[in-house]
Amino acid sequence: MTTLDIEAAIKALAHRVYDRDHADPEDRASTTDFAFEFITWLRANGWRHTPPASPGPAPHPERPTGLRGADIARHALAQLSKGDADGR
Repeated sequence: MTTLDIEAAIKALAHRVYDRDHADPEDRASTTDFAFEFITWLRANGWRHTPPASPGPAPHPERPTGLRGADIARHALAQLSKGDADGR
């Protein structure tokens, strides 16, 4: 729907709600009937329900950067052989 169509739909709904709110309670249509009538009016004026787009495929996880496999063990051993700053 275009902006003008949306404005027209808002005005029409506001008018219908006003009329419904000011009608005698025994003459007032049920909320379900009211909603059905309005959706029917929207469809008659060119509105079509568009279901939400399905999410695309999940992105592939990025490959980890840095050390992998045996490189992790080599790095840990190198850190151990260096010792701490206090000489242990």
